[in-house]
Amino acid sequence: MHQPRWAVAAAWAAFAIAALLPLGQLAWDAVRGGGGWDLTALRELLLTESQWRLLANSLLVAGGASALAVAIGVPFALVMERTDLPGRRLLGVLYLVPLLIPPHLHAIVWSRLLADTGPGNRFFQAALGLKAAPLDVFSLPGVVFVLGLAYFPFVTLLAKAGLRAIDPSLEESALLRRGPTRVIAGISIPLTAPHILAGAILVFVFAIIDFGVPDILRVRVYAVEIFIQFSALYDKRAAVVLSLPLLIVTLALVGVQAWLMRGRAYVSLAQGAAGTRRFPLGKARSAALLFCGVVVTLAVLVPVATFAVVAGPAGTYARVLGPALPSLGTSLALAVAAAGITTLLAFVIAHSLVRSRAGVRTALHDLTQVPFAVPPILLGIALIGVWNRPATGWLYDTVAMVVLGYVAHFLPFAIRAVYAGLQQLNPRVEEAAWLATPNRLRIVWRITLPLVRNGLVAGFLIVFILAMGELGVTLLVVPPGVETLPVRIYNLMHYGAEEAVAALSLILLGAQLGVCLLVLAAVRWDWGGGE
Repeated sequence: MHQPRWAVAAAWAAFAIAALLPLGQLAWDAVRGGGGWDLTALRELLLTESQWRLLANSLLVAGGASALAVAIGVPFALVMERTDLPGRRLLGVLYLVPLLIPPHLHAIVWSRLLADTGPGNRFFQAALGLKAAPLDVFSLPGVVFVLGLAYFPFVTLLAKAGLRAIDPSLEESALLRRGPTRVIAGISIPLTAPHILAGAILVFVFAIIDFGVPDILRVRVYAVEIFIQFSALYDKRAAVVLSLPLLIVTLALVGVQAWLMRGRAYVSLAQGAAGTRRFPLGKARSAALLFCGVVVTLAVLVPVATFAVVAGPAGTYARVLGPALPSLGTSLALAVAAAGITTLLAFVIAHSLVRSRAGVRTALHDLTQVPFAVPPILLGIALIGVWNRPATGWLYDTVAMVVLGYVAHFLPFAIRAVYAGLQQLNPRVEEAAWLATPNRLRIVWRITLPLVRNGLVAGFLIVFILAMGELGVTLLVVPPGVETLPVRIYNLMHYGAEEAVAALSLILLGAQLGVCLLVLAAVRWDWGGGE
């Protein structure tokens, strides 16, 4: 059954206006200068030494963060999906918590702990008898460490989805001739390789377009330089042209990821195949528990404990919450609005993709993933170029611009989640309902939506969480007099208000956790099911 044509046309038109029109604006800005065609800036900027240095730094940061995320995320997924480790359900919740902590807040924590006179370096100096601080977080390795720790849950999510998709009989057959370790290494991991590689690419793109972490840790990469060119030097064209190598890299990687994941689900929305064997850890149980404990400690407990210690007594929260309430309310309202609009568009678009012909489906699905490749700073510049005009001032001067930016940037993630749910829906169910009523909207409301509820909830929460911590687009398009909580935290950090930053960071984390739990409770989420 197909949806009404007007609904499909409206959803695709909204996608084109929100996400594709800014890309057209970027292309226009890159080749136009001084009122006419001008390609000289392209030749000059693409061949400078600083350009190659920025590209090298960006690739090293993204490649290192991706490798670290795989090194953490794949073993974590294997332990949860293929072993008898106790406490697996608790770990299955805890490893997702880092996603509620925006990467730039991770950077704030580690910039304090691993500063030259920070507690971490003081500990190692005392333990090892060193005179100088052994660790320097304000460096490329520091950025790699923070981003890898912040983004490893994405690799774990995709690796778990891949492991759950494996036919248990393949592993059972291999066990007749090999031990559990060789089965995992020779069967499970190779069959999960497309998901693992897709997760690595996802982290790579997230890391290479991230602005907040390298900015806080004072490492020059493309995203930081683009922001400087536009915000400090007021040179929009230079910022756009400077970003072209980065954009080419990210677009290529998003294309590879889309190719790898054709016919596969990005997230698991089911328990997994029945009869999946769990291998006994035996003597390796202590090592597995230690590994998971260290990961959860570094990614969850250390940031939360650090913010709690720095914030101090409860009076700090009362003192900072009053002035920050408008910012918190703005963040929640914008994130919920963006998540709702994005999930609605994602459902209509994903449903039309599932019901379209194979060749058309592949091309259009790949097109929906293109906006993910655009760095948030660059997207903000593009949105300004598109909407900062007298005819559209009614939109540009409002918070609707922020919602538009969130929708444009995060729609690909919602489409992936909803598409995964629709792939598991038998089309004959809708066809059978069509025999009872010709009302398509009623069929969608009564039959389709309840059956893909998990995908819709996953899409909503993904967009909500990402929007609550978003910094790059918001810094550029938020109207004067309006402030989101991440922007307030970012500004206070530069003023050295450590107690306020720590308290507001915990409030941001608590607000996200509260909304997520409310949504999951409202839909009666099955905690034993998919993620």
